[in-house]
Amino acid sequence: MNSSSLTEQRVSRCWLLLVVCCLFSGLLAGIGPAAAATAPLSLGHDTERYEVGPHLEILEDAKGQWAIGDVAQPAFNAAFSPIHSSTVNRGVSSSTYWVRFSLCQLPSSASVQSRKIPWLLDIGWPFFDQVDAYLVADASSQTPPTIVPVPFYNVFRPIGGRLSESQGLLARLPKLSPAEQTIYLRLRPEGVFFLYPVICTVKSYLETSALRMLWFGLYLGLLLALLLYNLFLYFCLRDRSYLWYVTSIAAIGVYFLGINRLTFEFLFDHPPTTVLRLSLVALAASLIALVLFARSFLQTKARAPQANRAMQGLLLLLLAVLLQVPFMSMAYLNRCYLVVGGLVPFALVTASAVCWCRGYRPARFLVLSCGLYGACGIVYALTFMGWLPFNDATFHSFQIGSALEAIFLSFALADRINLLRQEREQLSHSERRHKELAVTDGLTELYNRRYFEAQIDLEIEGADRLGHKLTLMMLDVDNFKAFNDCYGHQVGDRVLATLGTILLSCVRDKDVACRYGGEEFTIILPGGQNSTAVEIYERINGELAAHRVGSEGRDAGQITMSIGVAEHLPGEPAVNLVRRADQALYEAKARGRNQIVIASREPEAAFFSCFDSPSSSTQPHL
Repeated sequence: MNSSSLTEQRVSRCWLLLVVCCLFSGLLAGIGPAAAATAPLSLGHDTERYEVGPHLEILEDAKGQWAIGDVAQPAFNAAFSPIHSSTVNRGVSSSTYWVRFSLCQLPSSASVQSRKIPWLLDIGWPFFDQVDAYLVADASSQTPPTIVPVPFYNVFRPIGGRLSESQGLLARLPKLSPAEQTIYLRLRPEGVFFLYPVICTVKSYLETSALRMLWFGLYLGLLLALLLYNLFLYFCLRDRSYLWYVTSIAAIGVYFLGINRLTFEFLFDHPPTTVLRLSLVALAASLIALVLFARSFLQTKARAPQANRAMQGLLLLLLAVLLQVPFMSMAYLNRCYLVVGGLVPFALVTASAVCWCRGYRPARFLVLSCGLYGACGIVYALTFMGWLPFNDATFHSFQIGSALEAIFLSFALADRINLLRQEREQLSHSERRHKELAVTDGLTELYNRRYFEAQIDLEIEGADRLGHKLTLMMLDVDNFKAFNDCYGHQVGDRVLATLGTILLSCVRDKDVACRYGGEEFTIILPGGQNSTAVEIYERINGELAAHRVGSEGRDAGQITMSIGVAEHLPGEPAVNLVRRADQALYEAKARGRNQIVIASREPEAAFFSCFDSPSSSTQPHL
């Protein structure tokens, strides 16, 4: 089994493990104590918040035909079913539901009544097309019950706005008596039926709202920070992946802002249907941007053509769902989004795993981020389908997954930047190496003649402009042809390599040593003059004296060199300087080799001053 198959198996196992963990945590969060029958809720003076769920009973009115006068009759008591949970989740539904619970005000709480602190009924889910509340008392088989409507208005803005009476979130309960009374709620859902009712005081409500604001503000702050940072990177790098990432973050933030109850409590006074449709548009835009980000980030067109075609089909499917948002029912749209919302992370995890297996390292972060996003999305989808309980863990699972996804996608982008930086460094190093090889002699590791011819022009131009000295040395190995004929070219190559090392060790840092051709070398001395050349000659001569060459026990003796030196004259072109140094070299050869000859400073002069190695302690006569 190859490494790609092993990696794919590991990714699949991690994906399944994430889903199982998320499902298990959602189930655990929904487990609560069950009761055999509902009991009345007693409101005391020492508690400011009560969960209504364990006291609830529910009745489904599929056709929406019953009125409060019908369901409040004793004949309907057997039709109601107890909830036995803090929350109610019927998933995607278009039925009308009646829920009821009994409550009473304990006599010991008279002080609360005297302070006129009202009890608020918080239904916990704002997306109902119609909400009606009634307080029913004195219900019996002999007398008709007393029914008092409970209005959902005059609490807060925009809860007290024009829509709060029919589509409200909070109701102010009337004065309660110690006798048992029953609250009936008629709820017509807008696509999904969730219910988490509580009875609380104004103080408790405000404290809970402040806590909700804190956590949601932290979430939006995280998204905003990632958005601004990656938007800055996009303008710097002009990489389209960052633009799609920013679009996905912005759209998912708008989606969660739209479905958050704080939006209806404090920001908008619009029908829930309108806000829900706009939120679904934002969710579709986020998923489309996420798919486009993955295509750009993974470069699937080149790395995974089949995955790229699958993503193109997924984009068409998302676009088709998006176009239906203004026209179709919310129940139908919710089912469509449950399907496409599960397909997107699965497709992205698969494509990322394929690219990872094919050697693209940053894809591993995309596997992790989309895996978490998909696992939390599955929990979220199963909650909307009514298969998991509605609670903080399950309802906010997708929001948590989106935050984790945004963080890990930032890691993926950072890893990609690091990879691109390493590739650029490697490319830059390779370019430098190729440039060095283009101007470096492979045998001696000195610069070659091409580099010498370019550099001598630059050095002469600088010397003439700044008025600095410049000297050129030309060196030639004595009797090298005969040496090669006697000992072979391999030994001769070793001699040349040794000479390259000696020359590099004897020149100054700013000097330029080159192999001119064959056994001939040049040294450019910026800022140097004839005396500088003599000092370098003496160091070279001392190093040559310490080296003896030979082959297979045969001693070839000492290497010697003849050297010609020419000091640059103001305005002198490179060709003249090289010719004078070369003439000085030939003069050293003619005078018996193993010596240095310095060309005269007078361009028309034909004489040279010479300085041979036996009298190296004497300065040359110029």
